[in-house]
Amino acid sequence: MESQYWKEFLAETASDLQHVARPKRLTQRRYEIVERNIIISFFLLRRLIELHKVSSEVRDFRLLVFAWPSTGKLPTLLNNHRIEELYDFSKEHAQTKKPMYICNQVIHSYSSAMMVDETRNWDSMLTVSDHDRKDCIWRIPVGVMVDLLRTASRDYPYKMKHTLNEKTGDYNVETN
Repeated sequence: MESQYWKEFLAETASDLQHVARPKRLTQRRYEIVERNIIISFFLLRRLIELHKVSSEVRDFRLLVFAWPSTGKLPTLLNNHRIEELYDFSKEHAQTKKPMYICNQVIHSYSSAMMVDETRNWDSMLTVSDHDRKDCIWRIPVGVMVDLLRTASRDYPYKMKHTLNEKTGDYNVETN
């Protein structure tokens, strides 16, 4: 697999999310396209990590994200769009997560929403997988997503070290 084309998509998505002086008018179409491209980008990033097409630096990147705990009301297919009723925004707390965890949250999203700031620029993505939906929803700041996607899009490993893992019967791979 040639990763260049996948990484170009990551760079394009990062550019689309970047803060601009005069953002385009927010339409449903624009919203859906941006959300779609983020989901695809996180899927591509997960595959790039799994295939060792990015370095261990990207795989081990530390992302500062924020959790909004559950209010105790169970998210269901009929109410998962009522994020403000299901999660307590006032009890936000910061956590660091690795890219694979966040990729899986986005890819397996049970509920998600994009947030804009007062200037109509993208601010954050709210997302939660079916696995975490009872506990919290994650707020991923756009700046964190842009940094991760840009870093991955520019990352071309040039050295790999393979070590046989006797327990799994496969190789552990470390890249520059």
